[in-house]
Amino acid sequence: MNPMSSSASEAAERSAWSISADARDGLAARVREVWQYRRILWFFALRATQALYRKTYLGVWWLVIRTLVPLIVGAFVFGTVINVPSGGVPYLVFFLAGQLAWNFFDGPLIRASRGIDGNRQLLTKLYIPRIILPLGQMAAGVVEPVIIAVILVVTVVYYRRVDGVWYVQPGLRLMAASAAVLVILWFAFALSLFTSVWQGRARDTRFVLRHIVGFWLFLTPVVYPASQVPARIRWLIYVNPLTAPVETFKWAVLPGMEHSWPWFMYSVGLTAALFVAGLWYFARSEGATMDKL
Repeated sequence: MNPMSSSASEAAERSAWSISADARDGLAARVREVWQYRRILWFFALRATQALYRKTYLGVWWLVIRTLVPLIVGAFVFGTVINVPSGGVPYLVFFLAGQLAWNFFDGPLIRASRGIDGNRQLLTKLYIPRIILPLGQMAAGVVEPVIIAVILVVTVVYYRRVDGVWYVQPGLRLMAASAAVLVILWFAFALSLFTSVWQGRARDTRFVLRHIVGFWLFLTPVVYPASQVPARIRWLIYVNPLTAPVETFKWAVLPGMEHSWPWFMYSVGLTAALFVAGLWYFARSEGATMDKL
């Protein structure tokens, strides 16, 4: 027997991988399953991202255009027409920072909710760990906030040249911005564990969710500072689990902003509870959902 062919065969066996429908029960088992099939996760993430601009003449430029136009309109309406206060920084910078934090929730939630529904044909023919689908789809939702982040950097540099002021000052507080983004993404994924199942069963969920998220934006201090809410009812704004992470993000990035660590920890605790409940619900409902595809 040729030793070289034998070693090549062994290497091929080590690099090969397969998909099987082994029963997975419990949180630890499902985490191991996601890790085992992590290459499939990257495949779905890339596939979902490419779908954003596939079969378009402008290609990836379409992503920039459809992100930039709403930002220009929103900044004009809220900053110039309504004249919303922005805590001493140019409203465009304030608006971009708020939209950046919000879009780490909006886009990932909407995209992740389509995880099962958007892969109906594949799921009826092949077994894959279904929890990978909403997680992989979230990658497409992160594209828009990344573009907004680039626009924010360009805007800050512009105002540095015009006003001679850095409205975003680097420092240790930027670590709080990263923590806020992680909590927002975690909350979006936890919520998608419910909405992806509902949308897999009924596509009405897609339209209802779009409207709910649209209203949710105005209940979260994204385009206005939380300090503008009367003090006697401000706690109602902070009951919203997205308020504290969004405010913490703006506090970490912009000067002169306020935030609350106790309310931030409240959001972390609520997100953790929602995540555990979402995992339980998804594990319990995914089988019945597959039967209804």
